[in-house]
Parts: sequence; structure tokens; C-alpha cells
Amino acid sequence: MTGPSHTDGSLQGLFSPSQGGASDEETPSGLEPLLEENLCTLVGDSAGEQLIERILFADSGKHVIIGGPNPPLYRFRGRLREFRVRKKELEASVADVQDGETVFLFGISLGEQAAHILRTRPNCKVIAWDRDPWLMRLALTGQDYKYSLGTGRLTLALGADLIDHLPSMPGYRLVLHPVLREFYEDELLLTEEATRGEHPGEERRWVGLGMGGVVYNELSAAVRAEGYSVFPLEVRRWDPRETRIALKTLRPERVVTINYDSEVAAVCHELDVPLVAWEVDPKTDRPPVPPAGGEDFRVFSLHPKDVSQLQQAGFSSVDYLPIGVDTNRRFPIELSEEERSRFAARVCFVGSSLIDRARRFKRLFLQLHASFNCSADENFDETSERLEGVLAGERANYGVYDADNLLEEQFGEFLEAARRNGTPDDPKKWVAEIVASQKRVAYVSALSDFGIHVWGDERWSEVSAAAPGVHYRGLAEQGHELTCVYSGAEVHVDVNRIYQPEAIPMRVINVMACGGFLIAEHSDSIEELFEVGKEIETYRTIDELETKVAHFLEHPGEAREIAQRGLDAVRQRHTMRIRAARLLA
Repeated sequence: MTGPSHTDGSLQGLFSPSQGGASDEETPSGLEPLLEENLCTLVGDSAGEQLIERILFADSGKHVIIGGPNPPLYRFRGRLREFRVRKKELEASVADVQDGETVFLFGISLGEQAAHILRTRPNCKVIAWDRDPWLMRLALTGQDYKYSLGTGRLTLALGADLIDHLPSMPGYRLVLHPVLREFYEDELLLTEEATRGEHPGEERRWVGLGMGGVVYNELSAAVRAEGYSVFPLEVRRWDPRETRIALKTLRPERVVTINYDSEVAAVCHELDVPLVAWEVDPKTDRPPVPPAGGEDFRVFSLHPKDVSQLQQAGFSSVDYLPIGVDTNRRFPIELSEEERSRFAARVCFVGSSLIDRARRFKRLFLQLHASFNCSADENFDETSERLEGVLAGERANYGVYDADNLLEEQFGEFLEAARRNGTPDDPKKWVAEIVASQKRVAYVSALSDFGIHVWGDERWSEVSAAAPGVHYRGLAEQGHELTCVYSGAEVHVDVNRIYQPEAIPMRVINVMACGGFLIAEHSDSIEELFEVGKEIETYRTIDELETKVAHFLEHPGEAREIAQRGLDAVRQRHTMRIRAARLLA
């Protein structure tokens, strides 16, 4: 860190004062009083002052909800989890700690465990680590650590600082946070390996794995199976400066990200770290552009049609790579009686209704259109009616995606204005998601006579109310519950996003890996990966889907034979480890 030495013990110069002046609960710096007092104890050496900066340039903390009638909540993979350590849990978590030990606290959270140890074990030293800079900031805001930080009884470690402590881990007492241990799986694995004395002084082959996307856990396991040590990069919440610190600490052989991230790419280019990005999740923004000089970053796409778009955007190394599955995580299971009552179904669909996205994107489309004033004599309702005409045109034939052409006919001037103004999102993709939701709801509703069971977001309950034969079952946990769902239905159906007919969704491979029988939308990609009619069944129209569902419900033996051959095909040709080997080649 550069800058003046802060021998006066202040934070002057480490940050800019807040714009609006200090509130009653803030110091003139704009920080909460206890936070600033704690941070002041770190002033005086470059490492401490760098840590101050890292804590202060944490993100906005929107993933943490504190205040109001609810306990503190942490958003993880779309769900809110209470993460405060209650008194009973607090005492149990530190029961084995002996006074005089050095404690490595895995997850500082709100700081309750660190404060309890420091208070009740006066001769202990505590190293408190967390991945999340915002949580560390909250802990320093709510706990008085001044004395412990000043005397060296408490040491703070953030993100990739964990790596520096791994060699000493066998001599530490490891204390886990009751909740964060579930969120920080990769770091916990590294910590527990080090505690057991594994990899002492050994040169590791590090891969920095960018977090995000539903395939992260499976890809992480596959990369480890290839002989690498994985360190997660919190690319969505970390400031790029934190990513830079992590990569300087790790010195990884390469960085792999699930979906391309321009900020990570810029850091990799700056540090000359090879980057591989796997475009997996649907996006509404325009094709990414590599940083100057970073054209040779390798990009793989789950969506075959995106390969040419990425090449045109400036990437020189782009290939198609379909999804894979971790067969140690997804496999056929025999359901217990209780599990059958919860998860079994004759016909099943697993996935999002996309309804919330559709509503949000329609609102954004209309708002952006109004802001460009492309049709000055048209009011908001009239624009909405014209957009509805485009959507109705697509509803007339879901077999062909024609919304892009219909939009150009009806909103050509607006679309050109959006391109000219460089809007980060493409309004065409907003409408594509609206149409995808319409189609998915329509196809699932068409199977109501078969009593189809649906697992996904709560908006499916609205569909169930309109079509009583659609039974909404809730949101299955990604682990064992989802494997039960995939193993427990006689017939699974897949309804893909209409604008990505060649992309094979993860649920297709997951169902097959669990020995489930699947009827998927027909595509060239499906034909390339599987033998249609032998390893998987497909449909082209909604009428064909209904006919085939009825046929295989009446002929379950045929369905089981196809499902078994599909399971064999997945295990032989489409595992996540096979995909990871390609990404790491």
C-alpha cells in the first residue's frame, strides 16, 4: 500500500469522507464510531492499512438483511438463511477450546464467537477469517475489538489470506461458524485438509474458480478430481482489487469462471494469468468484449449459436461445450416410503416459471422505450399493447422463435436507439425471456390432464390455480431432495427456453444421471450427444409431447429401458469431470 504513515492513529487519507456529512451514529469520516475505532488499531503498518482498505471497499451488503422484526439474514443461492449465532450454539461451538490455544475461527460473521472466546479464554489468541468483506465490516461495527486487535490477541484474515495460514493450521484449534461452514465449502475443505497435516510444504497446483451459476459445486469437485486445489473467487461480491489480491496470493495456473466477467478478465490480463470462461447461464446483456490484449482468453459456451457472436466480439478462442454432471452427486436412488410420498410423481417438470423475470423485463422494456421517446404520440398503455401484439404473434406458433423479427417490425427505431446508446442489456433478450416464460407455462399447463407435478419458484402456484391439474410442489433443495425428485417420477419433461433451442439445460443431464426417463425438446445438440429413441426421447410440438407422455405412462417398461441406456450414456460421455478436463486442457 502506498500513502502516508498514519502515526497519529487516525484513518485520515485512507478513505474519502461521506458526501452528506456525519449522522448522529457516525464519525466525521462517515463511518460508524465503533467501526472506525476498531480500524484505527490497524493503522501503522502496510498490511494493516491494506486490510482497512479491503474492508472499506466491500460491496453494498445487499445480500445481508439486518434490522426490522427478523433476525439477521444472509442471502445464499437465492435463499435467506439466519446466520446469527445464538447463545446455546455459541457455547457449544467453542466448548473444546482450551485457554492458551491459538484459535482459527472459520467465519467471523457478526463477531459473536470471536468476542466470546476473547472474553472467556483470556490467554487465547484468535485468528478470525471470513470470505466476505461485508461480514467483517459488520463484525467490526458491532463488536469492540480495540484492545484485542491492539495487543495482537485478535488477528483478522480476509479472503485469500487463508492461504498464508494453511501451513500453521495443524497447530491451531479450528472453530467453525454454525452456518457459514455450509457456504464456504471449498475453503473449509482446504482448512480441514491442512488441519490433518495434508499437503505440508507441498507445491499445490492452484485454480482460481469464479463463483456463480448452478454448476459451481459440481465443477469445483471435478477440478479437484483432476489434481488441482481450488480456491473460490467471489467475483460477484468482491471488488476487483480483492480479486487482484487473491490472484497475487494464489499464483494459480489459471482462473476458470462460470460465465465471463469483464472485471475478472481485466485483472487476469493485468497479472498475466490464463483465463478460461464457460458461458453457462442465460444472459440479457450484449456479448462481452475482451480487454485490449486479452483476445486469447479461452471461452466455451453452452449455447452453440453464441460461439460466432463471441468470436465477432473479439475472442479468438471460442468453442462449444455442453453441460456435464457430477455422477457422485446425481445418481439413481431407491426412495423410502416417506420420500415417495413427498417426491414421487407420474409426470414431473423441474425449473423456474420465469414469470418474475418476464414481468420485470416487460416493465424495463416499456420504461426504456419511454425514455428514448421513440414514439412521442404514443402513451405507455399503447406501447404495452403494441408489445403484447408481438407476444401474441409468438404464441401463435411456439415451434419457431420469431419474436426478434416481430420486434424489428414493431420497434425497429427503439432497438436501433438502444444499440446506438450502448445500453448494457439488449431489449430483444428481455422479450426473449418473456416469451420463454409464456411458452414454459403453456406447455406445463397443457399437461395438466396428466396431473403434472412442478418443482420450482412460487409463481408456479399461480399456474396451479389457473390449471388445477398442475400440482405445485415447492422448491427442492439442490442436494438430496432434488436427486429424490429426479429419481421419483415416471416421466420427466423438459421445456427449454424458446430462443435457445440448441442449448441443453442442466436438468436434462441431471434427470438422466438419476436414472429418470426424460422427454426433451428435439434439437441438433440433443442428437449429437444422445441416440434419440434409444437413450432419450424427444418431441417437436406440444401435441407430440402430450402424445408421448400418454404413451410412456402406458408403457413404463419402454421408458425404463430408455432411461437405463441414457444413464449409461451420461456416465460414459457426459460427466462434469470430462468437461473439466476440457476446460483445463
